[in-house]
Amino acid sequence: MNIEIKKLTSDLAEDYVYFFDVTPHDVNIDEKKCYCITWRSNDSYAHGEAHWFPTREERRTRAIQFVRSGSLQGYLAYHGDEIVGWCNANADCQDCVNYLRSYWPIEESREGIKVKSIFCFVIAPKMQRNGVATQLVERVCKDAADDGFDYVEAYINKEFIETDHDFRGPMAMFEKCGFEVYAVRDGKVVMRKALK
Repeated sequence: MNIEIKKLTSDLAEDYVYFFDVTPHDVNIDEKKCYCITWRSNDSYAHGEAHWFPTREERRTRAIQFVRSGSLQGYLAYHGDEIVGWCNANADCQDCVNYLRSYWPIEESREGIKVKSIFCFVIAPKMQRNGVATQLVERVCKDAADDGFDYVEAYINKEFIETDHDFRGPMAMFEKCGFEVYAVRDGKVVMRKALK
């Protein structure tokens, strides 16, 4: 299957939100569509932006703004002209990592160690179990290595249950991509791939 992976850029903001408009996710309730706005760069929080916005319409509007400003980072998977997958991967989201640290056994940041975090995926239902998420992870790792990162991390649930609410991906996929279990606590797993 021919899949093209593109880094999310400001000119793809409208395509990005359209993908969330039409793709079932977040328990398939239209009003709960997340537009993946939580996992974004610290700079957007520094300007007083909220973690969450109360309406779908506001989340959609904010997603466009965050993509255009570069705060919302990640990769889109295309099959032809259609977006069929999304992976949120960000290195400037320390506030997000600090939030997750209360659930996952994430190591404290260390000066001189660059870590890119994979936060979540949305894959179009018709394209699930076709390797789209794996290709997204591989691209994240390639670009992170090219950009001088030491590690790529993912924060997953040990028991992956295929639902629209578990958007972190299965352990087996990350193992296939060369990740290893770095830490485990109460069913929460930090997986890490060394790039150097």
